[in-house]
Amino acid sequence: MRFCCKVRTWRKKFFTIAILIIGLYLFLSYNLLPIWFGNTITEDLEIQKHIGELPPRVRVSLNYVVMHIDLKRTPLNLAYLETLLPFLKEHGVNSLLMEYEDMFPYEGKLLNLSAENCYKKPDLKRFLSTAIGSGFEIIPLVQTFGHLEYALKLSEFQHLREMPLYPDSICPSKEDSMAFLKHLLEQVMDFHNAISPLKHIHIGCNELYHVNKCEHCKKRGLEETHIFLHHVKNLSDVIKSQYPDTTVLIWDDMLRGIKPKEWDHIDKFTKVEPVYWESGAYPLVSHSNLFMYHMKFPHIWIASAFKGADGRTATFPDLGIRYQNVFNWMNFIINYNSGGGEQKIKFRGIIITGCSRYSHMDPPCELLPISIPSLVLNLLVVRRFKSGVDEILQEDDDPRDSNEVFLYKYLKKEVVKSMQCNLDIDSVDSSGCVFDGMELSGVFKSLTTLFHDLKSMFNDKELSLESVEFYSQFDLINKNTVAYNIEKLNNYLKQIGDLEYKAVLEMSQYYKRDFVNEYINYKTFHIKKKLQRLINIYKTYNHVSVWRRTPINFTSL
Repeated sequence: MRFCCKVRTWRKKFFTIAILIIGLYLFLSYNLLPIWFGNTITEDLEIQKHIGELPPRVRVSLNYVVMHIDLKRTPLNLAYLETLLPFLKEHGVNSLLMEYEDMFPYEGKLLNLSAENCYKKPDLKRFLSTAIGSGFEIIPLVQTFGHLEYALKLSEFQHLREMPLYPDSICPSKEDSMAFLKHLLEQVMDFHNAISPLKHIHIGCNELYHVNKCEHCKKRGLEETHIFLHHVKNLSDVIKSQYPDTTVLIWDDMLRGIKPKEWDHIDKFTKVEPVYWESGAYPLVSHSNLFMYHMKFPHIWIASAFKGADGRTATFPDLGIRYQNVFNWMNFIINYNSGGGEQKIKFRGIIITGCSRYSHMDPPCELLPISIPSLVLNLLVVRRFKSGVDEILQEDDDPRDSNEVFLYKYLKKEVVKSMQCNLDIDSVDSSGCVFDGMELSGVFKSLTTLFHDLKSMFNDKELSLESVEFYSQFDLINKNTVAYNIEKLNNYLKQIGDLEYKAVLEMSQYYKRDFVNEYINYKTFHIKKKLQRLINIYKTYNHVSVWRRTPINFTSL
């Protein structure tokens, strides 16, 4: 009996001690430790709590991870592109989408399509051979409907335009148009096929602003959709007649306007595959469109954007939007089935686009070397989803929370390993990251900061550009400020000149000199013009020694 009482007493003491220990642990974890070590423990606990019990690990199935290299009027040095190949391979890229436009070395009747500084055939062949030998598939992109400014701007091809004053769209109803496009495709395909059998070719067909407008098209009595589809089929037949094993890719945006009932009258495309391109933070994807693509085409591709999607004049990609774009695409296609059916829709590949210009006639946007941090982020997300993740984003979840959880759980260490830094997806700043292009990025960050300061100066109460320009016409400027302001403005011009010099040195490692001159002058032209205009006003005013009697007639302008 005594023995039993002792056991019960011992058990009570044990449970009391255990409860005290657990209570002390919880108190320290939630109260004292965050005070000693800051808020990081609390934040980590919150993130872990948000992750919670996740569904089983899943993977996206993508045979192709394609990097888009856009060269239109933006000639990258092939030597630089060659140095990128091991880096791209390491991060999971297995194909290159080469959008040459005017950088391809055309011959014969198409000679004038090529820029005077286009690639030489031996140099281009050597680069492509190196890429193929390194395990990359090459997919040439040849625009064949819209975005043909580089060809239709020329006098010898202007008769092929859909509308006489607009050089972007070709008329698909003229025999000469198809003959021209056939010749265009043959030169590109023959060149590539001589290096390695061409498995895919991308023929563009996106952003058509002028369809079914000319008399030749109207005579056919067809809707825009059917004219588009007939053109795609004709181009596909041309390609298959030369290279029957080559699959044709097209951007899908012109297919999105097809109504569900119209799809019933559209035949299957056996050698054409659409690429669904969406570059927003939260891609707007139509389930009905995807289902019809699934029914009418052999495979579907998707496309994100690591640059060239944050405005025509952007200098740096918006890392937050670029990250969310690819993350939400990957999360969208996990086990995707349209309409809730049992059959899963598989996606053939992802093209990570990087437009250099929105069109041939547009200014250049973000430079490739400056955009490497965004590219790395895109590739790390894709690689992680391919290797397997927990299905993070549920239907009722806040997408932003899921993005942050994913970044915390999967990418933090990968980013540090790849670029030795912690990217802040809430800003476009990749300061501290180590990558080929960081010096160039630093130069343009300095320029951007300087321009911001100048913009403030032009609008401040001390030196308003508008007030100086206006009152200088009536000789009403405080003479005591003239010498100081001239010196100040000249100093700003010198700072810009110094940064321009550094930019030339850095950019020349990556681009041909013609483009280097264009880009730097384009970025600094407007601000330098403003500064010089102010300096000239002040210098002229220096000679004023007699002023008019007031009041002055300010309506005499």
